[in-house]
Amino acid sequence: MKQCVFYCKSWFRAKNKPIDVWLEKKAYKKHMAGESYTALIGSESTPSCFIEVMKNKGWVGVSFLNENLQEYLLYNFKILNDNRLFLSMAVYREFAEHDGEGAGILNVSHGTTYIFNENGSAVVREEQFNPYKLEESQTTVDVTGNYDMFPEFGEYDSLIRKERC
Repeated sequence: MKQCVFYCKSWFRAKNKPIDVWLEKKAYKKHMAGESYTALIGSESTPSCFIEVMKNKGWVGVSFLNENLQEYLLYNFKILNDNRLFLSMAVYREFAEHDGEGAGILNVSHGTTYIFNENGSAVVREEQFNPYKLEESQTTVDVTGNYDMFPEFGEYDSLIRKERC
């Protein structure tokens, strides 16, 4: 399902707003030159997610936002030599109900980070804040679903899938 796409230089996470909103033409030029830009999905001011396309730095990030515009789910893709993407990291966050109960500017109460390697090895980090507790484990997973193609300009539906099995 094709959604409205808006473009900017980047998304300011601390203030939940775009930095330097661009016309599509400028973002297209950045895309074609392999330079960095951000695509906002659904809305310029209250997107459901945003995509940081950084071909010049070798990665693409997809951040899903909750109703408070907090980044609760993050996917980082490494760009491979054949223009494919590999999901190398996923982060899921839960937020504290009240300010100060969680950690940092986002008020995170719990987070899980998954770090994937192409050979199927993976690290899972479970973090709890207030009080702080970290558990880390290593495992092997099927990474077949971690691959995707580098997007054509404006074609982000494949990247904004939350389910990646």
